[in-house]
Amino acid sequence: MEEFDVVCVGDALIDSFISIHESSSHLSLDKDKNLLCIGFGEKVPVDDCQFLLGGDACNVSVGLSRLGLKTTLMAEIGDDEFSQKIINGIKNESVDDGQLILGEHTPSSFSIGINFAGERTLFVDHVIRLHKFSFENIKSKWVYLTSIGEEWEVAYGRTMDYCAKTGALIAFSPGTLQLQKGPYYLLKVAQVAKILFVNKEEAGLVLGEKNLEIKDLLLKLKQAGPPIVSVTDGENGSYVIDEDGKMYHLGITSGKPVERTGAGDGYAAGFLAAYIKGKGVMEAMRWGSINSANVITVVGAQPGLLGSERMQRHLEVLHAFVPQEIT
Repeated sequence: MEEFDVVCVGDALIDSFISIHESSSHLSLDKDKNLLCIGFGEKVPVDDCQFLLGGDACNVSVGLSRLGLKTTLMAEIGDDEFSQKIINGIKNESVDDGQLILGEHTPSSFSIGINFAGERTLFVDHVIRLHKFSFENIKSKWVYLTSIGEEWEVAYGRTMDYCAKTGALIAFSPGTLQLQKGPYYLLKVAQVAKILFVNKEEAGLVLGEKNLEIKDLLLKLKQAGPPIVSVTDGENGSYVIDEDGKMYHLGITSGKPVERTGAGDGYAAGFLAAYIKGKGVMEAMRWGSINSANVITVVGAQPGLLGSERMQRHLEVLHAFVPQEIT
């Protein structure tokens, strides 16, 4: 039986990014209506196009591996040439591929992102899969449970059963389809999690309440069960309530973002790696924030994920970048 520090349960897919310079005459923004407008039927020149690995579980497995943890990725992919790219990609990152399921005669899932004017617009295609994951031949201290496409409830149930049986700890970061399920199911998972990772909007969906202040979100989410809750809020930084009920805020580092895909995954990977290594919640916030800030300086969710040595250098340079307790 192979042992891991973390099993990452969720999706793995291919992210295709098309970058178009903001001076392009073929695209325009309607900021009032939050619309990206493209000339219908036009041939639009692009500055760059990349095919990269993506999917929340895949991103976090790579991020944790780069920070020195032994990880495996539990995901179902297709059996086409892009699926082989996923396998080769995680192997190159020292992520175990033994828990991948290759769906017979099925394609890879894709997202296509248009990067324009410092923001990205995503088109996502999730191939319907059964996600009949098995934990029989593995042992892990932690499970990172995150977004899965259609037919995800069986996978979630098996994950929670495994953790209840073995004592493995859950770090939970729900995805879009899980959030659409509503508070009742989300809170069932949250109450058995050790750490809950959400952004501010997602926090409200988990609770089924709108327009709550950050402090109220943290307190109510913690009351739902998870000892540690992390809520990110874009340019406002991150907020955490720890096991003792203390709340902290950490801003963001300076730097111009190039593309924001994977920012949350980068934060979760940095935070969780530091916490597993015994660094404590305040230091974990630093790791998460620094990792996330580096992710958005390049295109794609994984190229900017920091390794241990680069993380240490960033921590030393940003020695004054520390969370502040809030009351």
